[in-house]
Amino acid sequence: MDTTTAGPDLGPALAGATRPIGYYAAYRGYDPAFLGVSVPVPVLTEEQRRNAAKNTAADPGSDDTVLPYTHFSLVMNRSRQLAYYTVVNIDGAESIELERADDKWYFDPRIAESEQIGEGLYRRNALDRGHLVRRLDPVWGDRGPRANDDTFHFTNCSPQHERFNQGQDLWQGLENFLLGHADLADQRLTVFTGPVMADDDPLYKGVRLPLAFWKIAVFRRPAGELAASAYALEQAALIHELPDLEAAFDAGMYRVTLAELGERTGLDFGYLAAHETPLDSSGLERAPTRLPIGADFANVAL
Repeated sequence: MDTTTAGPDLGPALAGATRPIGYYAAYRGYDPAFLGVSVPVPVLTEEQRRNAAKNTAADPGSDDTVLPYTHFSLVMNRSRQLAYYTVVNIDGAESIELERADDKWYFDPRIAESEQIGEGLYRRNALDRGHLVRRLDPVWGDRGPRANDDTFHFTNCSPQHERFNQGQDLWQGLENFLLGHADLADQRLTVFTGPVMADDDPLYKGVRLPLAFWKIAVFRRPAGELAASAYALEQAALIHELPDLEAAFDAGMYRVTLAELGERTGLDFGYLAAHETPLDSSGLERAPTRLPIGADFANVAL
């Protein structure tokens, strides 16, 4: 778990655009009842709450650590300038295919710019501005175009190696499978996503780069029961290609347990444990703690 206390100043000359605070008026964000049963967000520890960026425009009585957008919400780790987690409602029956226009990323004025990573980190290197909430995930219904625009906030961005972010067999490949499955089955999904932040993550341009990311897909089976499956996606071997950085393990994608994610992220998803999809149905006495995901995504277990 990360305990860094200060983020870098990448300079005002590299700042991105900012929308007026009124743009976010009446935003409700992620709906915990979207699947027909309650799927709450994880409860932060006292330390995590102290380190979370505070939403200066939060409605009275609401949680001021949560930043709501259109069909998704997130909580920022202000010292790492990255999200503790994001969570999105996906409606496959109402999804919209919007072409990607020229990217324009925005700071969120509801928290300090110093609590967000801006453009400076991504100049002249192999790092991409990686969406945490995938661009098309919240793009459904009448507010789909607004949701598309909302995904282009630096709060929803994490540094990812360009091959990790764009590669069909890694990050984007899993995202496409999740959304494609929802489209084909007219199925609703809730997806949690975030970086794994560790104290010894490599330092680059004053920013500690996460070496891994995670997802949890929550959905209802045809009979109505809730199910959840967790994934870890590693980019350390790719980050190693950046100058003066070392990595400890290979890039890859795995199905993992909720318990492993809890240990690596410090977030408590124990409330989903009763609905967790087993990693192995072979009947072995001891199931594996992680399984490599195949190129065809056959063992993603949706």
